[in-house]
Amino acid sequence: MKSESLRLVEVFFDNPLMLMKLEEPQKHGNMVVIPLVLKGSHLDFMCVSEAEDKGKIRIIETDNVNELKVVNMSDEMVLIPFGVTVHGGKQDRTVWEPILLPPGVKQRIFETRRTGMGAERKVSIPAKCIEQSRWSYQKGRDFRAAKVRLNPNVAFMAMSPAGQSAVWSEIDALRYEMNVDINKTPTQSYLDITKAREKSIDSLVNRFENVKDQCGVAVFINGEFIGAEFYGNLRAWMVMGEEVLRAFAVEALRARGKPMREVGDHYHNVFIKTMGSVRMNFTVRKGVALGDVVEFESEDGRWRGIALGYKNTIVQFYLVRREDAGKLEISNFQRNVERISRRNFQQFVGESEYPT
Repeated sequence: MKSESLRLVEVFFDNPLMLMKLEEPQKHGNMVVIPLVLKGSHLDFMCVSEAEDKGKIRIIETDNVNELKVVNMSDEMVLIPFGVTVHGGKQDRTVWEPILLPPGVKQRIFETRRTGMGAERKVSIPAKCIEQSRWSYQKGRDFRAAKVRLNPNVAFMAMSPAGQSAVWSEIDALRYEMNVDINKTPTQSYLDITKAREKSIDSLVNRFENVKDQCGVAVFINGEFIGAEFYGNLRAWMVMGEEVLRAFAVEALRARGKPMREVGDHYHNVFIKTMGSVRMNFTVRKGVALGDVVEFESEDGRWRGIALGYKNTIVQFYLVRREDAGKLEISNFQRNVERISRRNFQQFVGESEYPT
């Protein structure tokens, strides 16, 4: 029997208008945003940043680069969205699947019944590293959500089976394409790269406005549909919306100067047609906590995405298209040249450390 989560995701691909109302496109520079308004009932949960601001969640280092621990201390469900970045511990990380935590009160009840203890239940969550050259504590074992999302190309690789090295390579390519000096990113942290271009990102994002009842966006860059993201309630979008737009803005900045495709005023039609024409392969599995995770990739390998469904609601939906690899190949070549040059220079002057 097909899961309800998979059915909802397939419905959204077949006809987005079944689940969403498409508002008027907003255009600034080479970026166009279609605000998405969710039809039907919403699911009540809060996002990790809101929970942190209320002191109701802890994310803890495990000494395993691919795993973190989290404790929900609130009486509400908490969503840790796919693509969220966290700063602290021994290395900055990203969470690479959407996770809906049950209320902390229920977790403690569960532990009491099973073990006779009322201890808070720690949930293991999957992580990938977004910082290469640090494996030491700065401010203790805990993390804080950085309020910076992965841009589409890095997110695409985070969903890839290629592993950690592919994520690092894409982050390195981003640094070159954003023209960020390596001295500004001493540990090759994704967070440092985006911070170095913060003014340009903000200048673009601040041009877009939320509409009434908005829960997500579909985004075009240079006239090409590049991705979409939405949430299962308005509260989540109010917390995550700016982060989402900032991530897409990074791609818009990367693509400046590339050819523009003429779309005219037909953004709605292009979005609907593209969603319906992409041939996707879907897989479904139980989520780390509540709900089912639906993963999908197009047959041509250009599109990849992930969604979390729970109680007949899509809690988070994320879809992106991989940009062409031409720039990445050049960036990899430049990166290797730079590393060789730096190593040769350090051997010459006798420096003792080089962050790989």
